[in-house]
Amino acid sequence: MKHGLASSRQAISQHLAMLEQAGLVRTRRQGRYKFHHIDTSPLRSIAERWPLDREEPNP
Repeated sequence: MKHGLASSRQAISQHLAMLEQAGLVRTRRQGRYKFHHIDTSPLRSIAERWPLDREEPNP
């Protein structure tokens, strides 16, 4: 494998199922194929609440 990364189909399928349960991936079937789409809206709501001002206090 390129870059020395290898995962079984079963491991990838389990990871995708977990991401789908978390609402981060949406899945649709078309014939014998299954398509996965990233849903960034849950992450966007977290990022919007994250404070952007991270100034360090002066000693």
